[in-house]
Amino acid sequence: MEFLKTRFAKSLYFSPVEAEQERFAKILYHYILLHKQNQEELIVLCIGTDKITGDCLGPLVGTGLKEKKFPLPVFGTLQHPVHALNIADTVAGLKKHYRHPFFLAVDAALGAPEKIGTVTLSASPVSPGKGLQRPLEPVGNISITGITGEASDCASLHLPYTRLYLVNRLASFIIDSILRCSVNYL
Repeated sequence: MEFLKTRFAKSLYFSPVEAEQERFAKILYHYILLHKQNQEELIVLCIGTDKITGDCLGPLVGTGLKEKKFPLPVFGTLQHPVHALNIADTVAGLKKHYRHPFFLAVDAALGAPEKIGTVTLSASPVSPGKGLQRPLEPVGNISITGITGEASDCASLHLPYTRLYLVNRLASFIIDSILRCSVNYL
């Protein structure tokens, strides 16, 4: 078991294509199996805002999961986004409402140019706002990110001009993979 924890300790990158969905779903299941305690309740926390195209990945995923009747709690949708201004209060409220929450955090991220358009899976929290030098408190026991732009000094200028096609493609892959994981493994 220790070998598996070490193997899954770093972020893994996936191309958002159909052929990768089963692999992503299996690894997500193993992350959950290795890190979630039996009494913990899995909650999907989708972070971002619909006001900036490059940051709307989380709300798109949250909305998609709810529309497809995902059976577990999902927070952060296009209608009710979880973003920089309300994330601390949202997480605090969820920790009060759920006795033992286990957060699967979903967020957009910035990365190297060759990684734009990929999805990462990590057995560690996500740091919202980090790419824009406005880091918030890390959140999540496991995290999924979609790389929507290049990490640079002027990233905040480019995020509003991220192609919606790219963000939607990443969101569809994440939604379908999470659903596949829940149907086949959880």
